[in-house]
Amino acid sequence: MDAWVVVHLINRVLEAAPILPFACACLRRQHIPYRFRLVFYYVAAKVVLFPMDTLSRITIRNNVYLFHLSTVLMVVLLAGTYQRLLPAGRVHQLIRLSIGMFLVVALLDATVLNGFITDVNSYAQALGCTILVTLALLHVVYLTRSSPFELEKQPEFFFSVAILVYCSCSVVTYAAINIIYSAEYYDVATIIRLDTLLSSPDTFLAAVHMALFAWMFRFFPISVSARAALPRWLHYSSWRRRPYWLLGQQLTALLPASAGLRAPSDLAKSVHLLQDK
Repeated sequence: MDAWVVVHLINRVLEAAPILPFACACLRRQHIPYRFRLVFYYVAAKVVLFPMDTLSRITIRNNVYLFHLSTVLMVVLLAGTYQRLLPAGRVHQLIRLSIGMFLVVALLDATVLNGFITDVNSYAQALGCTILVTLALLHVVYLTRSSPFELEKQPEFFFSVAILVYCSCSVVTYAAINIIYSAEYYDVATIIRLDTLLSSPDTFLAAVHMALFAWMFRFFPISVSARAALPRWLHYSSWRRRPYWLLGQQLTALLPASAGLRAPSDLAKSVHLLQDK
């Protein structure tokens, strides 16, 4: 198999990474604190966008509009999470102001600068990731100075690490892809290979980003029992005692009410009793 095909398949598999934190969050949805609710909604939105991306590639051969939608969801929901994590004050005003400024740039990027279905939103992605990286750094500094617990024992820390891991690289990837598709001296095959090559680090870091979210949700207690968390078809049959059948009827229905099946010897005696009848 060609190496480019292998890289392409790996990228497609890694794009399904949001399913992992979504599954972890669904099992804990009743115990997810208010501060992290927007993260759960963001992961759920990424799960919805994953099949939409696949269908768009197959049907209309264009998934550029999903980059615009994904960036808006990421910045609005994750910046809103920082508004709940950071202490009230001037920081909240700056967060609201930065979100408003980002929405204006995202609208211009989708209509004038790049186009909603023409090019990826490199300007909106650059501004949004800059905002999130700044908030992540402020939040880590706040945790270091104010929290009495170790950082690795706090879900907030892994949330900020996930932001830093992905957003610090995503800006470069979006800008490079935009430059490649805007260039006129590349043929189609070269553009596709360069796109695959440049998007591979971004896809991998996005998967790490989602894995850190899954680790963050692990700190919250599970909402259901371990057995109820599995699908019904995975339940082990021996957890419920199987009835014994004889002549098309349950054996307990053929025995007298006083008879009980407490041991294999009791079962043998009951069978002999029925044979005598």
